[in-house]
Amino acid sequence: MAERYELIYGFVHCRGRTVYQAGCVNTLAEAQAWLERNREAPFKLVKAPPEDPIRSCRAAWCPFKRQKPWFDFRRVSDEEES
Repeated sequence: MAERYELIYGFVHCRGRTVYQAGCVNTLAEAQAWLERNREAPFKLVKAPPEDPIRSCRAAWCPFKRQKPWFDFRRVSDEEES
């Protein structure tokens, strides 16, 4: 049984939390390295997709329009891959 980890990121908005997939890796070490690289980056390494609520919030001074993304990973089970 091979290990696989899904790399995920997203944003917290006034309308909720978004989750996007950044890819998959085969080892825990690769997932942790990706996580560390993104969390410690001085500049954002990911951009909000066009459908992200950050682009459509109608509040003029919404505090969530200028926020940092969050990063994480999760193990992918064999059932999820099928």
